[in-house]
Amino acid sequence: MKQRVKEHLCRVYGLGMDDIDELYGLGCQTVAATLSRLETAFSGAGDEQEIADAGHMLKGALFNMGLLELGEMARALELAGKDGYMEEARAVYERLRPALKFF
Repeated sequence: MKQRVKEHLCRVYGLGMDDIDELYGLGCQTVAATLSRLETAFSGAGDEQEIADAGHMLKGALFNMGLLELGEMARALELAGKDGYMEEARAVYERLRPALKFF
């Protein structure tokens, strides 16, 4: 998946490999931090708004990295949080989390 993302970033942004590596690293940091934020929120330390905000951030990072299917799942997580559907948000997160384990 790493190579796929880097190829996407190169194609979309037309940057050199050093810049692509930096951009990829920033994307990975954002995804990892957001997953940690979601883990905390789902463990009881957050609320619907926190989940919606984290889902929004995750969605943007994934779309920017060209991971459209995962970005759509993050969008579903965001919307479930906004609407207060916590069981649905948790179910989406449980499907999304293993797909993002490489971050």
